[in-house]
Amino acid sequence: MPLIAAIIGWGTNVIAIRMLFWPREPIRIFGLELLGVLPKRKRDIAQSIGDVLNDDLLPTEELVAAVNTPENRERVTDIITNNLEAKIQRLLPRFIMEHAEEKIRRHLGELVGSEIEDLFAQLGDTLGQEMKDKKFLGQLVESKINSFDLVHLEKLVLKVAKNELRYIEVFGAVIGLVIGLVQILLVTMF
Repeated sequence: MPLIAAIIGWGTNVIAIRMLFWPREPIRIFGLELLGVLPKRKRDIAQSIGDVLNDDLLPTEELVAAVNTPENRERVTDIITNNLEAKIQRLLPRFIMEHAEEKIRRHLGELVGSEIEDLFAQLGDTLGQEMKDKKFLGQLVESKINSFDLVHLEKLVLKVAKNELRYIEVFGAVIGLVIGLVQILLVTMF
């Protein structure tokens, strides 16, 4: 009896987990429609994931703060300074550049560096608020999830939660075994 109960507990959990994904297309049995949870609620789940990402996991303020670091500002300053310097070298005669290259580079670096500070501050405020108002990240994730076909989405879910789902299956067998042992105990006592 405990072995049968363990098999039933394991089997029901396996079926329940499979029903998250299956059936992918509606099946009608005795007037009832059977459809897996993911196929049935894909859009709602995608919206919920997008909202959680946007509001809790990666709020816009934190994303903007992560991008607006001194290292990133310095990198952008270097890129712009190098591009401007290359353009100036092409425009100015070589003998001028040979004598003034260091001064031009220093002045460009200072000018671009101060402008980058202001630009990043404005961009962070303006773009950050716009991204927050439009729930940009949440919308992006929602549309990405909705673009996946069900097979791909199932693979993603299993990739993320395979061990946890396996644990649920085994836990069903353990609970079934315990229930079977309790049944034996009750039958022998009464």
